[in-house]
Amino acid sequence: MQNKLQLLRKLLSWFTSHKSALFFSFLVVAYVTPFVVLRQNAHFTINDNLDWITSWIVLAKSGKVFALTGTINQMLGELPRNCLPSGFNVITWLYLILPPFRAYLINLLLVHFTAFIGMYLLLTHYVLPANHQRWLAWAGAASFATLPFYTVYGLSIAGQPLLFYAMLNAYYDKKIAGSVFIIIIFALYSSLPLAGVFILAALGLAALYDYWLHRRLRPKFWGAIALLTGSYVITEIWLIYNAFFSSGFLSSREEINRLLLGQAQDWSGVQALIVDNLVNGQYHAVSLHKYILSIAVPLALFTGWHQKREYKGILLLLTLALSISIFYGIRYSEFFISAVAGNSFLNSFQIQRFHWLHPLLWYTIFALCLAVIDNIRYIGKLLAVLLITLQLGFLFGNNIEYDLVLKEQTGISVIENGWLYENISYGEFFADSLFQKIDNYIGRPKEDYRVATIGIYPAITQYHGFYTLDGRLNIYPLAYKHAFRQIMARELDKNQFWQKYFDYWGITCYLFPAELEYYEVRKSYQLKLNHLELDSQAFRKLGGEYILSAAEITNYQESGLEFLQHFSEGWSVWEIYLYRVR
Repeated sequence: MQNKLQLLRKLLSWFTSHKSALFFSFLVVAYVTPFVVLRQNAHFTINDNLDWITSWIVLAKSGKVFALTGTINQMLGELPRNCLPSGFNVITWLYLILPPFRAYLINLLLVHFTAFIGMYLLLTHYVLPANHQRWLAWAGAASFATLPFYTVYGLSIAGQPLLFYAMLNAYYDKKIAGSVFIIIIFALYSSLPLAGVFILAALGLAALYDYWLHRRLRPKFWGAIALLTGSYVITEIWLIYNAFFSSGFLSSREEINRLLLGQAQDWSGVQALIVDNLVNGQYHAVSLHKYILSIAVPLALFTGWHQKREYKGILLLLTLALSISIFYGIRYSEFFISAVAGNSFLNSFQIQRFHWLHPLLWYTIFALCLAVIDNIRYIGKLLAVLLITLQLGFLFGNNIEYDLVLKEQTGISVIENGWLYENISYGEFFADSLFQKIDNYIGRPKEDYRVATIGIYPAITQYHGFYTLDGRLNIYPLAYKHAFRQIMARELDKNQFWQKYFDYWGITCYLFPAELEYYEVRKSYQLKLNHLELDSQAFRKLGGEYILSAAEITNYQESGLEFLQHFSEGWSVWEIYLYRVR
């Protein structure tokens, strides 16, 4: 009996001493729980998320995950292997060993929990003062971890706190073995062009500034930067091979032209972009820092001038955040876009993506603000708790599942960028049974024919194993883009928006009927295409045989098509009209 009482006391003592860790860990678990419980009934971002995952699925099924050369023919014709993701990437491995949804879900969980642990380590060891209350670090970590990350980017944003924790370890020459492991994992689980280039640039500038300031080399810090660079060279060998050694094709990115796309802004437009980016961020690197900027920062700056370390830290990070936003706006200025218009690399490269550092900056600022506010006499802790509650409530409201419940119960929606979710669940988006019906109707091995889609994402047909002429990739052969364009040349002539979008951006290699205002066509729209003009000979020349259209084509015979069957299910947001090219 005595032993049991002692064990109980120890357990109570442990829970008491770790109550902050347990509470905020519970919140992060609560944030991701709806996705685990609802599974394919859960809602996820479609744009640049669900419509991207089939690049990994196609690669995993190809048997060429680790091949440096060769072609993969399930999407965009005969696609060079090095146009698809790296074989040395954790996301690729997940899709290689797990069914698609399970891979997507495991990746989501890994991203959010890594964000939580990484931010806690960074805040505890290098950001918050040594005498800070531990709950502030857990609160800051939970806030960062409950951002609605684009999980298809892996740790590109969510893993930055963990990476910078490792880099600071190297700077101060401690915990080197663990830091080496973290740096290598980050390179294996993030994207060089999306975030890695800008992280390396920031680290390089920081190292040069440190040397200029102290006239002292820090070999382990420089070595850590070299390790990250070298790791990226290995993990992104397909990208590097394609950029510098492959002579097989010109990239579709050669024709990206932001000037002709109409992205160039005059000075008033640049100012508006700067303010918008500073206040609202950018949806790919979502930071949801509205209340941090409008409440926490002014309160901390007004009351915390005597806490010089935290005060200087807040001002420095605010300056960096503002500088990034200014650069973001200038990137879209008429002057900048005109200056680089003749250089295909500078014209197509997203050099403004330093804003992918914004989430890390804003939540580090938030933690410093909390540390300052917490020290306000008498009411500091209460104010800090209120701010944490407000920010976490806002972040939970931007979890689509919680927002849907809130909207159903109260009619209020707080989610920002709600258009990204389109209120379609994972299962509704990919519509397994509907496309199984189409497969059964055609009744042929999928590798024996090619399809293209109208009004639905090619990612859906690729997900179900169809071989598609269309698709969406950051890079594919320019010659294929030109050949594909011939199929819908007359449609592009009739719609300037789609013509510019395809010709001067071109990442989205879809069929764009002139009658569509937006590419996606749901069953509820009851939309019909009455004046479609496709070049069936160009379609057949690329190997195409079937068109799966979400809108009925009333004049299908004029495009050399034969109507075969209409497919629909009561629960599905799609209905499909199947046509064969004569």
